[in-house]
Amino acid sequence: MAKYLEVPVVYARKERNVVMADTYKASYSSNTVGNNRELLVSKSHVDERDRILVVDDFLSSGATQEALLTIISDAGAMAVGVGVLLEKAYMSGRQSLSGFNIPIHSLCRVASVEEQSIQLVEEEGFENL
Repeated sequence: MAKYLEVPVVYARKERNVVMADTYKASYSSNTVGNNRELLVSKSHVDERDRILVVDDFLSSGATQEALLTIISDAGAMAVGVGVLLEKAYMSGRQSLSGFNIPIHSLCRVASVEEQSIQLVEEEGFENL
């Protein structure tokens, strides 16, 4: 998508790369791995002139997105929003990010997963589809 919007893409890494000498870093607790992890972004890729949209695959607890927002703040840049493919609405991720006062958008919101059944959040405006 960034190619078509003609905007740069900056990746956050979960481990230090040989070529990443000077980095911003933030710790977060990973539900998937079950322990604390660290996100890293090269200081040469982010500065105070940047307006950044965080794009991620899942929003669960919000810990990963919060770490990214911390890095953006440490760089003096401006976070303009968070976009995720799938949000586990039954978890506290959206609420944990509410203090950042930025829009959060999900392509799909899962209300619950019970007895091998996935229930989606019914959004307004889709009832006639």
